[in-house]
Amino acid sequence: MQIEWIHAFLAVVDRGGFTAAAVHLYRSQGRISSHIASLERELGAQLFDRDQRPARLTAAGEALVTHARAMVEELDAGRAAMASVQGLIRGDVTLATYPSAGAAFVPEVLRRFSEDFPGIRVELVEQAVRGIDRALDQGPALLAVRPTLPPPRSTHSLSHRLLWREPMCLVVPSGHRLADQETAALADLRGEQLVVSGHDLRYDTEAFRLLTRESIEPRIRFLSDQPQILVGLVRSGLALGFTNRLAIDSVRTDGVAVVGVSPRVYREVGVYWAPALAGSPAASALLETLLGTPVPDTTTDLR
Repeated sequence: MQIEWIHAFLAVVDRGGFTAAAVHLYRSQGRISSHIASLERELGAQLFDRDQRPARLTAAGEALVTHARAMVEELDAGRAAMASVQGLIRGDVTLATYPSAGAAFVPEVLRRFSEDFPGIRVELVEQAVRGIDRALDQGPALLAVRPTLPPPRSTHSLSHRLLWREPMCLVVPSGHRLADQETAALADLRGEQLVVSGHDLRYDTEAFRLLTRESIEPRIRFLSDQPQILVGLVRSGLALGFTNRLAIDSVRTDGVAVVGVSPRVYREVGVYWAPALAGSPAASALLETLLGTPVPDTTTDLR
């Protein structure tokens, strides 16, 4: 029997279905179904009535719930007891982040962290900003690296520390009237179709807030949190890109030109954490490593 099967079982029970459990655990629905099927074979009993929508616990499933919770609690207590005896921190911790920070900053964080705390397993959740907020608010993440805009949505009182500031830039197709300029005036964006970082709600994206603060009303045509997609749309001549410098440093830029903007516009990035972090030595250790890791070269340290 694997503890991951038990976690999947309890997630289905607590979240009310296989789909919700998959979202909560950041697994595919097929993986959750496979774990439940493996647990049922191990126990020789059907745990859910799958003919019901949503699936409902059978009598055998109902009988298992209390014992499954006790298994998880006992395993966590055992790990904590071993750690206290050995003077080590062990456990699991989930870090939520977004693509460009995940490529340029997080690998060095994890390299340092794994050297100092080999007994802790880190799971990464890479999402758009609102997905990061859900992971931080509803679990499984206790801490996250995200831009400060738009502000986090959370039912918790989050703490945060600023990490770095980086310039925003303009990405234009080769041959565009701005391609040969070192910098472009923000006023040059008036009337231009833009592709910006974001997932939904164009009026609540970081780009919208930054540009309207500079009295520019942006015409946002596309949203994408994947830098390579943003550059691809620009390369095809569908829109101009307005994004953070770190994102552009992580992808191919053939067929496009990267231009600074004047006046300078900056993105700020911070680490955010939930109140429950105080009860997790593993998450607290990861936070300390995050705060002690040098920021990427193209950014300015704000700590």
